[in-house]
Amino acid sequence: MTNSREAALQILQELETKGTFLSDALSQISGRANLSEKDQSLLMELTMGTVRMQNALDYYLDKVSKRPMISLLPVVRSILRLGAYQILYLDRIPVSAAVNESVKLAHKFVNRGVAGFINAVLRNLDRRKDSIDFPSWEKDPTTHIVYKHSHPRWLVEKWTEEFGIEETLNLCIANNQPSETTIRVNELKTTKEELRQHFLEKDVEVKDGRYVPDILVLNKGGVALHDPRFSAGHYYFQDESSAFIAHAMDPQPGDLIYDLCSAPGGKSTHMAQLMNNQGKIISIDQNPHRLEHVRENAIRLGITNIEIQVGDAMHLGEMAQADRVLVDAPCSGLGVIRHKPDVKWRKKPNEISDLVIIQRRILSEAQGLVKAGGTLVYSTCTITREENQDMVSWFLTEFPNFKLVDLPSWFPQSVDQYLQILPHIHQIDGFFIAKFKRTG
Repeated sequence: MTNSREAALQILQELETKGTFLSDALSQISGRANLSEKDQSLLMELTMGTVRMQNALDYYLDKVSKRPMISLLPVVRSILRLGAYQILYLDRIPVSAAVNESVKLAHKFVNRGVAGFINAVLRNLDRRKDSIDFPSWEKDPTTHIVYKHSHPRWLVEKWTEEFGIEETLNLCIANNQPSETTIRVNELKTTKEELRQHFLEKDVEVKDGRYVPDILVLNKGGVALHDPRFSAGHYYFQDESSAFIAHAMDPQPGDLIYDLCSAPGGKSTHMAQLMNNQGKIISIDQNPHRLEHVRENAIRLGITNIEIQVGDAMHLGEMAQADRVLVDAPCSGLGVIRHKPDVKWRKKPNEISDLVIIQRRILSEAQGLVKAGGTLVYSTCTITREENQDMVSWFLTEFPNFKLVDLPSWFPQSVDQYLQILPHIHQIDGFFIAKFKRTG
């Protein structure tokens, strides 16, 4: 049977050699590995942590290896990173176990010579780790953040320009914090207090969300994933930041609503709950496979007012005007690094300008679908000015028959009418939400 470390190596190799998304590789490989709950937890820690701290790990390893990390085979790099992560960041794992298990992986997946090399490098790391210093914060704060807090240089420089160096430091530290397990209560089937009591009886710690009223935070995600109440549709796994969006839409029973980039259905099903399953939501996505998830989630949650439709949000054609339209736009995803640490290594600077073009096209299409007096909500899971604040300015200039309107008063306070959520300030994922009303 595959153990946690072997499964972790396979996942890292999927990322390194095939460009697979971390969440997809985790789902596929952990499912095949048939691990116990304890081993599944270790697998999550190893993979998420190793990807999260990749720059820091490589910095340490380059200091103690005669061969630079960039020159090694991907499988050798991955084994070294896994071993180094355990030595540097996991106190509960003995160094001897971290080294020996890494050597076993080398024997199995490479050869005896490489196993000896890995043994020597990791033992050298253990001896020297306390004497290795990162670049000085005082002399070169950007490089200090790049390595110690493990973010790509272009991103640190971009955020420094937008937020300043101190705030960038705090943002990168927040991005490296493990994400929490959050669920959205399906109030069509149960209540928040009933669900809270259910999990407390299962020895799961339960907290309210920081802001959103129908969110609960759990300390044991595995229990919630396999709980019968999940399959019965009593809750939906959803990040708290994204749960703001349905509340910003303020859907009312009887409304016609378009969700233009809807898969896998978190926002559509949330809006359906808030409008008491009355009216109609048309959930549109260009990916038929992902759109099926909307249907499956709606059925599980007991929702009947969602109609799915395959379509490209940039080219929708003739459709009836709606009371409310949601554009949760494709974006760079740089607000959700805590949940998806591979995002920071995957994205490139030029991709943002390409995404801005797509976002503008979708908004241009979406505005024509809003009836007079109707609502358009634009949201992203990123924190770049080009995709957020600048997009609002562009939209208001391009379509003067829309105006910004206030978000609910219980939302986190903002100096502007739109909301930019930042991980280091709000302690949840970075998101952006702006709400417009069509005036004519």
